Amino acid sequence: MRILILLLCIVFLFLTPSHADSLLFTSNGSFVVPVGVTAVKVLVVGGGGGGACGHQGGGGSGYVASNLINVISGQSISITVGTGGAGGTTNGSTSSNGTSSSFGSYLTANGGYGTQYSGGNGGSGGGGAGNSGYGGAGGTGGLNGYSGAWTGGGTGQGNYTSLLSIFLENTFTAGSGGAGGTSSHGGGGGGGGILFNGTGIYGTNGAMSTSGKGGYGYGSGGGAGGYQSTWSPQYAWGGAGANGLVYVEYTASNVPEFSSWIFTTLGFLALTYFQIFVKKNI
Repeated sequence: MRILILLLCIVFLFLTPSHADSLLFTSNGSFVVPVGVTAVKVLVVGGGGGGACGHQGGGGSGYVASNLINVISGQSISITVGTGGAGGTTNGSTSSNGTSSSFGSYLTANGGYGTQYSGGNGGSGGGGAGNSGYGGAGGTGGLNGYSGAWTGGGTGQGNYTSLLSIFLENTFTAGSGGAGGTSSHGGGGGGGGILFNGTGIYGTNGAMSTSGKGGYGYGSGGGAGGYQSTWSPQYAWGGAGANGLVYVEYTASNVPEFSSWIFTTLGFLALTYFQIFVKKNI
């Protein structure tokens, strides 16, 4: 009987169920691998490119990457979240690229590109310029941006649905590209980013109400400003791209730390002693 109770105590300690957990990083930080974790699923999205000034293209969204990565319990891994590029403020100059997001040295996604004329390249392409017409909309889900009245949209990385489908604890989907500008000389919309459980942040719109719109989602591109002779300034500024993200998902076994194991074991042994010897003599 004593041996049976002791065995039951040991089984209770070590046959505890595993649990899943996840962390979303929207700013720089670090990830310390929990006890019992040997692999993590990681998604990285770079910052979006800025939209151009004037009737030029929208910024491309940040590139998207994911992978299953082997890690060691207790390991500290640096997290870098890419920032969106600034929108253009001078007609004919190139708006800024977004910066890259990374999970240590294991996985990196570059930022989307700013642009001077055509839509910026990126995870999804920015919309094309609309000189003497409307601008093109930004792409979504890894697709190219749409052509404007003047130039073509930026090039996307290709359909990345499979990169998002490996995650089980939370849902990631593609955000929409920003609409092209509707001024007489419209700017392009920003490329669409990534939504976390159906929500996200926006790339910034161009400066005027009829400017190109920023894309939707983490890492989305900024909208281009557009041109109209009655504006002041006539060449409207472009919008900034949105910041990216880093997401980590893992499954951990509920293995107790050594000190907890010792105290728990002593507690069960004391209970066993009480059940077998003390109660017997009461």
